[in-house]
Order: sequence, then C-alpha cells, then structure tokens
Amino acid sequence: MDRDAIERRDFPVGRRGYDQAAVDEHLRRVADEIEALRGRPAPAASPLSAGTSDQVRVILEAAEASAAELRADAGRQAGDHVARVEQATGGMLAQLDRLEGELGSLLESLRRSGEQLNAGLARLHEQVGGAAPPPPEEDFAAAAPPPPPEEDFAAAAPATDGDEAGARLIALNMALSGTPREETARYLAEHFTLEDADGLLDDVYARAGE
Repeated sequence: MDRDAIERRDFPVGRRGYDQAAVDEHLRRVADEIEALRGRPAPAASPLSAGTSDQVRVILEAAEASAAELRADAGRQAGDHVARVEQATGGMLAQLDRLEGELGSLLESLRRSGEQLNAGLARLHEQVGGAAPPPPEEDFAAAAPPPPPEEDFAAAAPATDGDEAGARLIALNMALSGTPREETARYLAEHFTLEDADGLLDDVYARAGE
C-alpha cells in the first residue's frame, strides 16, 4: 500500500459521518509512519548472538587443531615404535648370524677331528693285522705292566684337536644356556685335557655375550 492509497479522499460521504479534516490528518500521520518504517534500516544482530557465534567458531577451530595434533603425535609414536622393533630385530639377526658362523666352524673342526680319528683307527687296524699273534691270555696278563693311574694319564696326555673342538662346542652351549664360567671350567677340567682352558673360556664367553 503506497501513500496515495492511504490518503485517498473519494470515500462516500454520509449524513452523520466523521469530520473530514480529522480523517485526513489521521491518514496523513499513518502514511508518514509507514514511510518512516520503510526507510529505516534492518536491525543489526545483537551483540549476544554475535559473541555466541564467535565462541562456537573458536571452539570448533580448537577442536580441529587438537584432533590434527593427536593424529600427528600418534603417527610419530607409531613410527618410533616400528623403528625400535626394526633395530631390535636387526640386532637379533646379526647375533644369530655370528652364532651360526661359530657353530659352523665348530662343526667343521669336529668333522676334521673325526676324519683324523678314522684315519688313525685305519692305520692301527693295519698295524694290528700285520703284527705277530699275541701270547696266551694268561702269559700276556702276567707280562704286561700295570697301567698308570688314571690321573697321571690324564695329566700326561696332550690335548688333541678333537678334544679342543669338543670342549669348545660344549663350553659354547653351556655359556649360551647361562651356565656360570666357573661351573663350565670345572666341567672341562673333569672331562678334557686342555693346554689353555682359560683362553678357550675367554673366547667362548666373549662370543656368547655379543
């Protein structure tokens, strides 16, 4: 509705109607108010609603930043854990390779010792086969000198390659099983005759501790 429609004066006039001038003045004031309302700018947002929007935005931004930081921290921790596992696995594999090499050397030494032992037995068999027949059992027993005491024989017999290889293998197995060095030394002293038992134990326990 515009101003002309409000201030129109072509109304029918009755015998006992309102005062024409008063009606015109009222309609003029109504038209003025409507025009004033139309020209007035729209009300701005209230400070409370604006402050609430800013707070929501700040909260959302902080939540997004925290989530991004948590994701980055989780990624770093996972990477560090994988690196530690790879390092530990590499150390174990290296130690297994060293032990495998040591066992291979010991097995090769035992193989050579076995071959030497077989060759010695073969020569002994040939010598026994070509010798003269032994005397009767009772005469041989009477003529044969008594064997030396066991402790004297063990002290006089030199260590052979087979003894040292076998002692090394047994000492390495005991060292890897956690046996104390003193106990291993007693066992070797009781069952083997070694020229340098301390040197063998030093080498074996150093390799087992790598």
